[in-house]
Amino acid sequence: MSAVLGNPMVITAALPLLLGIALALFARFAMPAASPVLTLFWSALLLFFYWDTLGPPAVPPVAASQKLIYLAFAGIVIGLLPERMLGRGTGFLAVIAFAAAFLWLGWRRLAGGSLDLQMIAALAVGLSTLIGAAVLTAQKPSPSQPAEEPFLAPAAVLALSLSGAIVSVLGASIVTGQLLGSLAALIGGWCLVQYLATLRGGAATSWSKGIEFLLLCAAATVLIQVALLAPKANPAALILSSLPPVVALFVSGPLQNLLPGARPLRPLVAGILIAAPAILAIVAAIVWAPHGAALGFS
Repeated sequence: MSAVLGNPMVITAALPLLLGIALALFARFAMPAASPVLTLFWSALLLFFYWDTLGPPAVPPVAASQKLIYLAFAGIVIGLLPERMLGRGTGFLAVIAFAAAFLWLGWRRLAGGSLDLQMIAALAVGLSTLIGAAVLTAQKPSPSQPAEEPFLAPAAVLALSLSGAIVSVLGASIVTGQLLGSLAALIGGWCLVQYLATLRGGAATSWSKGIEFLLLCAAATVLIQVALLAPKANPAALILSSLPPVVALFVSGPLQNLLPGARPLRPLVAGILIAAPAILAIVAAIVWAPHGAALGFS
């Protein structure tokens, strides 16, 4: 048993997938999605994977990777604020939180004053994640909720995390790749249960604004860290990985006409549209990986 649990694939993929499924079933049958208790469960799982991947918090944090768990704590604190407070000012909080996270993670590079390709990519990643998270978390639920609406934020975080994990690993940043992979699997388990409920004619359970904020914050800050400090990560792939939250905004607006009329297909097509830049990011990262020849893609 210890050998199985010690396997990196189990911790990175299988365990978070099963926990995501369990959490979704718990939300459907035992607790309202807006309950603070559900937010606490998400927070506990998030911290577990941070702790398991990055180790316990360092006091004081010096390396950028040591700062990530503190940023996760900050996202959890904001996510646990009362729903009425988040409903009014989530977008503003997201702008402040993401700007502060970028400055804290990258202040040494910013102080150096060099504007190379990696720094340009990092600035683009920071800006796109800030805009996407701020506008997405500030959106109010529709009065007549379409079938795809509960999947927009989860699909955005899932696509960002999955593509970010692959880009990170191929950019020789294994630890952050493992962390993003765990987030992707956790959210994938949630989405799987909700989509099966939609196929059976039910309604998917929506994330509360608190859960939405803390998971967007977690995934985006890890991606920002990769963009700032993983010189082998492909810049174009990094920028593409940061775009799913922005695309999710368009899916809820101008791109709605591309969604089919059939209710069970709407979340699926919306997810594919949101994942489009993430798929391009994965292709770019594989083709232009530093060791592409070893991977068979040179």
